[in-house]
Amino acid sequence: MLTRSSSLVAAALIAVAVAAVPAHALTEIPAPNVPAGECTDQIAPTSKFTSKAARRAKRTRLLRGTARDVGCGLDRVEISVARKVGRKCRYLAGTKKLSRRATSCARPTRWLKVKGTKRWSFRFSRRLPRGTYVIRTRATDFAGNVERLRSHRLGLR
Repeated sequence: MLTRSSSLVAAALIAVAVAAVPAHALTEIPAPNVPAGECTDQIAPTSKFTSKAARRAKRTRLLRGTARDVGCGLDRVEISVARKVGRKCRYLAGTKKLSRRATSCARPTRWLKVKGTKRWSFRFSRRLPRGTYVIRTRATDFAGNVERLRSHRLGLR
C-alpha cells in the first residue's frame, strides 16, 4: 500500500520521466529540422498507388503514388517491379531492364528509387513485355522504420 508521501514521490518521478522525453516523441508530430537518428518513432510509414494509376502506367510508362509518415518524416520511397515467370520472378534492375535469371517472388531482390517522397513517381524507361507483374513499394522514415511489404499485381497485354 502506498502512503501519501510515497505516492507524491511516484508522481514526481513520473513527471520527471515525462519531461525527459522530447515533445515530438510523445505526440508523433515531426520535429522541425531533426537530424537523422535523433528522432524516436515506432510507427512505420505507408506508401501506395491506386489501381487507376497502375492502369494509366500501362499507357504512359509513369507510375504515380503517395506515401506518408506520422512520425519523423519520410526519408525515401522505393519500388520493386517483378515479372512473373511460372512460380519465379524476373526483377527490374537499376538499368531498368529485366534480370536474366528468375528468382523467388517471395522477397524482392531489387529496389529502385522513385522520384519524390510524399507524392512519388517512377518512370519505366521502356515498354515492358507482356505478362503479369508484381509491384511492391516501401517507404522508410528518418527513424529507420520500414514499411511492411504489400504486393500489387498488374497485367500487361
